[in-house]
Amino acid sequence: MDGEGIITAKFFESSLMLRAAAEQLLRAALGDEIHLPPLDAPPGQVAFDVSFDGAVLNGGVIHDLVVRFSVPEGQHLYGQPVPDGMVATSVEIEPDVGLVVKPTILPPTTPHTLAGTGETLQIFEGDVVIRVPLTHMSRSLTRLDDGAFAQRVKGTVRWQACDDDVCHLPRTEQFTVDIPAAPHDRLQKELTDPNGMDIPAHLATMVGRRTDKPLADVLRDMTGDGPELD
Repeated sequence: MDGEGIITAKFFESSLMLRAAAEQLLRAALGDEIHLPPLDAPPGQVAFDVSFDGAVLNGGVIHDLVVRFSVPEGQHLYGQPVPDGMVATSVEIEPDVGLVVKPTILPPTTPHTLAGTGETLQIFEGDVVIRVPLTHMSRSLTRLDDGAFAQRVKGTVRWQACDDDVCHLPRTEQFTVDIPAAPHDRLQKELTDPNGMDIPAHLATMVGRRTDKPLADVLRDMTGDGPELD
């Protein structure tokens, strides 16, 4: 809410197991500005980078994976929709058991009229920041060589850069990032905190009022996977 009590952002999840991270709440309250170092790329070429907006990815806490493009002056990338034969900018995350991925958040586009055809398309220019909200439900973590846990995220980025006269060939790049993550037992301790609500029992009661399906099946329907609850 703003200073006048007007609601400016809302966060709803389909499961009690999921909640927004503090970084998402602050971004909603203070604006979408993000400070990242300049990207290096050969002159006239688009550069992209993938980073994690946060310190640690705790189970059930939704953070943003940030995919950033640096588009040279005079060029642009395309948003949806695009004509046949052209490629819109997109980010796809490879499915993983226990990895929860929310719909991609694209920045606003601006209309651009092609000089040759007079057709108006939607474009991105300059610094383009795409966010992919995600979290884990504990079973997708990887133990690194130093003993720490990480959520390994693999994805594919696609784009096509054009200027007012020509379009470059579409680009497809794959990426892999290891996000620092809380170990499996931390999620279990959070779920069964003796000083707080017994979340599994409460959730089972609420689910039982609406369906005869087992709790594990309902969680899989909501998140794509279900944590093991005692």
